[in-house]
Amino acid sequence: MIQLIYNEGFEDLINETRIRNILKNFLNSLFDSQKGISVLITNDVEIQKLNKQFLKKDYPTDILSWTYDLEEEKKAGLESKESREENIAGELVVSAERVSKQAFENGWDFETELIRLLAHGCAHLAGWDHEESEKQERGMLDLEIQLLKDVGLNNIY
Repeated sequence: MIQLIYNEGFEDLINETRIRNILKNFLNSLFDSQKGISVLITNDVEIQKLNKQFLKKDYPTDILSWTYDLEEEKKAGLESKESREENIAGELVVSAERVSKQAFENGWDFETELIRLLAHGCAHLAGWDHEESEKQERGMLDLEIQLLKDVGLNNIY
């Protein structure tokens, strides 16, 4: 299941069918089994609240990710019926305002920047962390480049 949720009419900015297909491609490339994902496209105010609440960073960011670790849930006895049935990899929250600003700065359209960030977020869901080490940062970037090439976006980095 791929769930796309929008705040403030941001759904008019993307081709939802294309984004769903790209997310399916990313997830199939990253995980052994069929995984789902939830993506919220929101604004700077909302993402800043989440960034402060969960990461103690009081500023807006372009994307946040939360991984669902079903093995850890099972060990703790917390696995829900929904997580078993839906097999969700995690959640991504994206600031449409950051996407728009970064798209302009990078010289491409909103949807291209959104796809770049979704590749980045999905790499996090697969366990990569660019803040952990230079090796992780390089590996994550290489993975993002490959994911983007697989959906026809070359020369993004």
